[in-house]
Amino acid sequence: MRRSICEAAGGPDALLRLSRHWHDLALEDPLVSHAFSHGFAEDHGERLAAYLVEALGGPPQYTGSYGPAAHVDRIHAGNGVHEDFDEAGIAVFDRAIVAAEIPEPAASAISAYWAWATRTVMNEFATSAAEVPADRPVHRWDWDGPVGR
Repeated sequence: MRRSICEAAGGPDALLRLSRHWHDLALEDPLVSHAFSHGFAEDHGERLAAYLVEALGGPPQYTGSYGPAAHVDRIHAGNGVHEDFDEAGIAVFDRAIVAAEIPEPAASAISAYWAWATRTVMNEFATSAAEVPADRPVHRWDWDGPVGR
């Protein structure tokens, strides 16, 4: 059986390291930091790591701890399409992958996941957070791309 992207990245600890680097780098970036100007959960890094673990083939850490992913999608919904911001966020995330020392081929797969999620999933409800279904699952990704979409 083929290892999951989560396993190939180094498991939950590696994805927590990645999440913390992402958060720190995002707060330092003049454009991307705007996303956090409204405030953020104290455990943002842990929440993001749990989401990534589940999204990338690991155990259901996010769903098990926080429930469906609807809350995440609602936070990102209703803000319109913002391509410049999205591209800046993808670039910062790629820097976080390098800083977290995520090995290949997991690094490329995680980068592809983040770009897809940013450009597609997070813009799916660009006009209204109210349209996000309450039972929205974590968006899963494997070596071949989106799972179950």
